[in-house]
Amino acid sequence: GAEVSKFVEENFVKILTSSPEWKNKNYEGALDNCFMKLDDKVSEQEYAQDTGTTCCVVLITKENIYCANSGDSRAILVKKGNFVVELSEDHKPDNREEEKRINTANHFVSESRVDGNLALSRAIGDFQYKDMPNLAAKDQAVTAKPDIKVVKRSKDDDFIVNACDGIWDCMSN
Repeated sequence: GAEVSKFVEENFVKILTSSPEWKNKNYEGALDNCFMKLDDKVSEQEYAQDTGTTCCVVLITKENIYCANSGDSRAILVKKGNFVVELSEDHKPDNREEEKRINTANHFVSESRVDGNLALSRAIGDFQYKDMPNLAAKDQAVTAKPDIKVVKRSKDDDFIVNACDGIWDCMSN
């Protein structure tokens, strides 16, 4: 989904920083709402019906590191001594909780793919898997709802790696 990725790139900061949560320094709420609002807004685009994008962002404040992830991109924090802290988890269709949501939304997992096609279980866009009008957006077979992890900053923090699945398929944390 190059088009959906471009849409997210062009709208993420504006949507994030204009939210009441952002203004109140509720960064977890702001990130969660931003992902869901991006998904809602891109639904108006024809191209988003059968394509989507992962989204893994890291927000660093004076006190904390926030990582919001939807999909199979991944972020890690490397501390001094090469100690790795996972900031996100991949959203794969055969993860127990993900598969439960997919099945409840009247879809299935085959060969580790939603409906035998999509290799991830969360994304912005991909509306062919968001087709149950009686379910909330967070409960659709594929949802944009991010998992958010908050890590307290410390003097031992060294660097962060935030990369797509193509990198993580070839490397480990």
